[in-house]
Amino acid sequence: MKTIVSHYYNALFKGFGQIMLQGNAITGILFIAAIFYDSALMGVAGIVSNLVGIGTAKLMKFNDEDIENGLYGFNASLIGVALIFYFQSNVWVWLGIVLASVLATIAMGYAVKYKLPAYTFPFVGMTWITLFVLSIPELAIPSVPEHFVDIQELDDFLIEGHAFGQVIFQGSFIAGVIFFLGVFISKPINALYAFVAVMISVFISHYVDISDDLVKEGVLSFNAVLCGIAMGGDKVRDGIYVLVSVTIATYIDALMIEYGWTALTFPFVFSMWLMYPIRRFDGWLVDKYFSKKQEIA
Repeated sequence: MKTIVSHYYNALFKGFGQIMLQGNAITGILFIAAIFYDSALMGVAGIVSNLVGIGTAKLMKFNDEDIENGLYGFNASLIGVALIFYFQSNVWVWLGIVLASVLATIAMGYAVKYKLPAYTFPFVGMTWITLFVLSIPELAIPSVPEHFVDIQELDDFLIEGHAFGQVIFQGSFIAGVIFFLGVFISKPINALYAFVAVMISVFISHYVDISDDLVKEGVLSFNAVLCGIAMGGDKVRDGIYVLVSVTIATYIDALMIEYGWTALTFPFVFSMWLMYPIRRFDGWLVDKYFSKKQEIA
């Protein structure tokens, strides 16, 4: 019984932690707390969709270790929070949350099976489809999210908090700080790289056509946060990976905003797809070089 409880405990909370690539249950608990701090309804939606993802993974008989590590909860959790962010709650919205979470989990299952770098794309794809369907008149009423523009000027520290918060659709500075702490507790170097990544994206914002309000709210920087976390590491070249991936993601984000597209975390995913073969080749080159060096020695 204790083992079963531990399994589902880890699956749920690590599922939230994996939103920022952290397979850490404590991180997940902090993320949930931050979401509830801003919106209890979003918190409930995130938990419900996470549980739907876990249940779907069980029914599909996906690997138990992957389930426990939260790999089938994070895309679903993001879907639940996102749809409550974009629409006022009603039966169609909740039906959309459930169906989209199921399909995103199945998609993630195939990505894991074939070792494809899906990241948050199952969330992005299913949310785009669900947003389109729910936009049909009389199905759902779009909500007008509360904006937290509590920055009169471009204050880097406050933007950092907003950027971390916007990863999971939270606008308050406090929620963002809690998200940062959640990542820092799990992997300090990833949190610090994410902090630097936001600074890079804010610098780039001066060279793209985007309003200061969106920069202040962290809308242009939350994809940069994910790039910093995903690419950050203890090697010198990891810093280069962060710089390149953040630059790509920020320009893609700005382009999508300019044309009125719902970006979600697609700029981050697109950047990771471009970096994937580069990192694979770099890893192969380094392994080959060092193996030859050791043979000579």
